[in-house]
Amino acid sequence: MKIKILTYLSSLICFLNACNQPGGQLQVPNLQAGKDAPVFATYAAAKERSSFLLDQGYEYHYYQNEEPVGFYSAQGGDLLLGFQYGDRWITNLQDLAKPPVINYTYPDMVKTTFHPVDQLKAEVVFLVESSNAAIIELTLHNEGDQAEKIKFVPYLHNQYRTFNQLRTTSNGAFFHHQKYPDAWTKSHDLPHIDSLKNLMLLNPSSDVHFFNSNGQESPRLPFSLAPDQESFFQVTGRAYTPEGERYLEDPPRVRIQVQSPTQPERIITETSPIWGRYQQSVNDGYFRIELGNLDLIKPDLEYTFKYYYEPENLSAQYDTTLNLPPEQTSLRRNLVPEENQLPVPPSNVRIKLHADGNRLSWDRSTKSDRYHVYRRQEEKSYFTRIATAVSGTSYLDNSASQDSLYRYVITSIDQSDREGIHSREVVNLPQANMNFFLNGATQPSIMDYASYIAFTNELEIEPGQSEKIRLVRVFDKQETSDQSLNKAANSLMQVDLRPYLQANLELFAPANKMVQFNDPEKDLLFQSANNLMRQVFYPPEAKSSYNYYVFSREPVWGWGHGGQVFHESITMLAYAYLDPESAMNSQRVYAERQYENGYINYRTGSYLDEIIEHDNQLTSSAPWYSWLNWEIYQITQDREFLQEMYTSSKRFYNFYISSRDSDQDGLCEWGGHAVLESVRDALVAVWDQVGWPSNFEGVDLNSMLVMEAKALENMALELGLNAEAEQWRQDHQQRTKLINQYCWDPENGFYYNVDKEDNDFTFKEANDLKRDEIIGFLPLWAGIANQAQAQRLVDHLTDTAKFWRKYGIPSLAADDPYYNDKGYWNGPVWIQWNYLIERGLIDYGYHKEANELVEKVAANMIGQLKENHNLWEFYSPDTEWGGYHKTYIWAGIINRMLLDVQNNEKTN
Repeated sequence: MKIKILTYLSSLICFLNACNQPGGQLQVPNLQAGKDAPVFATYAAAKERSSFLLDQGYEYHYYQNEEPVGFYSAQGGDLLLGFQYGDRWITNLQDLAKPPVINYTYPDMVKTTFHPVDQLKAEVVFLVESSNAAIIELTLHNEGDQAEKIKFVPYLHNQYRTFNQLRTTSNGAFFHHQKYPDAWTKSHDLPHIDSLKNLMLLNPSSDVHFFNSNGQESPRLPFSLAPDQESFFQVTGRAYTPEGERYLEDPPRVRIQVQSPTQPERIITETSPIWGRYQQSVNDGYFRIELGNLDLIKPDLEYTFKYYYEPENLSAQYDTTLNLPPEQTSLRRNLVPEENQLPVPPSNVRIKLHADGNRLSWDRSTKSDRYHVYRRQEEKSYFTRIATAVSGTSYLDNSASQDSLYRYVITSIDQSDREGIHSREVVNLPQANMNFFLNGATQPSIMDYASYIAFTNELEIEPGQSEKIRLVRVFDKQETSDQSLNKAANSLMQVDLRPYLQANLELFAPANKMVQFNDPEKDLLFQSANNLMRQVFYPPEAKSSYNYYVFSREPVWGWGHGGQVFHESITMLAYAYLDPESAMNSQRVYAERQYENGYINYRTGSYLDEIIEHDNQLTSSAPWYSWLNWEIYQITQDREFLQEMYTSSKRFYNFYISSRDSDQDGLCEWGGHAVLESVRDALVAVWDQVGWPSNFEGVDLNSMLVMEAKALENMALELGLNAEAEQWRQDHQQRTKLINQYCWDPENGFYYNVDKEDNDFTFKEANDLKRDEIIGFLPLWAGIANQAQAQRLVDHLTDTAKFWRKYGIPSLAADDPYYNDKGYWNGPVWIQWNYLIERGLIDYGYHKEANELVEKVAANMIGQLKENHNLWEFYSPDTEWGGYHKTYIWAGIINRMLLDVQNNEKTN
């Protein structure tokens, strides 16, 4: 293993330290990075070829032994690579003769090399050419001494919903797929396109086949939808592991079952529709189930709720009576499944279609020898029990209509007559099995519910020769003509891929030349973070005259896809080294939409101005706008930008302090929807267990306002506005004095929020505001603490029982009872806040501690890149773990931390 790691590390050093060849030709890297290399492997279209409404990204999966190698997406289908060599079917990583390595990787493209069999070397270039087009170019080299025959079988698999409206062409296939918006997207009236028309072509031409199953799986039907039906009553929540981590699997690995004791022969499951929404019942650790699907009359019904996590055989059950106020239409209930709490469902449920009915069979489950059989007609939203306490492992449903489509599930009954959760669904569709077809079975005609679309192309390659094949996928709105898609796809069949690579080499070479870490894994982290930050940018469109970012491109989730927020814009302090003009334009997005009174809305996107009114106040974002503008200017040295943003920053600052100091005492409190405005928007110890943020003079908020005024002072001085600079200086000096007077606790040597009524640390109970949260260190970043106070803060910081954890500084002290290292703002490492503390440590001369902090944070990020090749919203301070949202923009701030340490080491 060490030899392999040294190989890719040495290749990386050669590229990063000498990326220019004589004559100005940029060198193409050859990283030779295997699955254990810390490489970000998500791809989306380059900024200039991206659009918000039609946009598909992919993750390259090349690191799970039992998983097909290919390019995965959350809702758009997975582009997978398969080969048939004699009677061998080769698609999973463990099937390959030599595993994949990544040769080069950029935000929109990757080159990877592997051997499907010993003598055949496959080179694959994958390019997300635009938001609605992708290209796979495969070159197969025969390295042996005799001719080789192999069949290339690229295939598209959709685990979100089935493909429909399937048609073949001479060398490809037309089909439709759906990408439904989540509730956040719908509630914010963001435009979206639900149904998409696709064309996939393979050159040279090939056969095309549609399948609804693979291996032993049954055909699947998509989860049901009822977006126009008004909700009756919904149960929502999150499911956690016993260790406090959210389950992130999707159905059918996660399953839900609800039934009423008054009518136990009915159940609803995770495939039943969510009334008024386009979403499935379980997604990204959340669940939602619509009780109206049970079609029961009484609103105060009793029900039994069951949850099952298949990979670890964990289950949960609770019983509830809905004797709630009539106006209440939902109930929140989080779950922590436990091992073997319920009878284990039967596995390997199968269905065979006979003239006399549908024959179901299954494998016996542990500790169960009786089973209930349920059937759901597709027009219904609930399952009905059709057989009770079946003692064997098969059942013939001879009451089924041959003209109807049915779903079936089986539940286990234990010796105590407890009923478990249902099995995976089977449906009475004729099976078109891809695996059987590849082994020579006859292919039935299936044209309605396809989960797989496969292309087959047989190649014969002479010794020392190569064959090249290109697969193109394009899609557009469902009303797009065949001719339009054909034209787009055929043009991409001819396009030269080298200019795309050259554009990436030119963009990233200057930033990569800054890397001098003498640690190849940090070099790869740096490159990965650059790829991430660049990837989440869109060009000017709709309301935005300037480029803008979203939090994440793949997967798409509403909250992370609406547009920019000041909170995430801290990432521009790293991104500006990659593309200074783009970073400045991202800030100009805010100035362009700014109100006359200086207000800037909470979130700003191409199609969104998110204005959240709460308690007669408009919600903005945490005020580090002026500071960001000043920091970006120091990188770009663009005086036109400085002048523009000084004007905008003044207006925003004056709006903010005039509307966030309700008692006029010189210290501000969070306003509007204060939890959202405060950055720390969920699971905050003080917010959850003491009081709403607007009740307190915030040490975090006022530290930010000190930095805002300092930035305005520096901007004014740079522009020669000395009188204005003096006003800003007086402002931040007075605020600093008040923070030290009221928020500093000499007993604990820490900064806390204070009750705005009397500026003490008690709100409801004595000293209940004295919770050691990460905000207590912000006075280091803002330069508020004196040297003695700084030393006491550093003593707290470096206490391993509290904050100096293995992988960084948690958002809440580890000895607090509310602490959860995999929670949200009650424990995990938020990299951007660790960056603020690092800056404070450097400013106060704690260089060793600053360097060590960056080492801690980088170590977990590198570990997660090695494991799952992604960059996450936050990380555990205690274990190698990242969650909960992938490809999250502010992970990119690690690059600024790395650069600060590098510069710190040079100057000290």
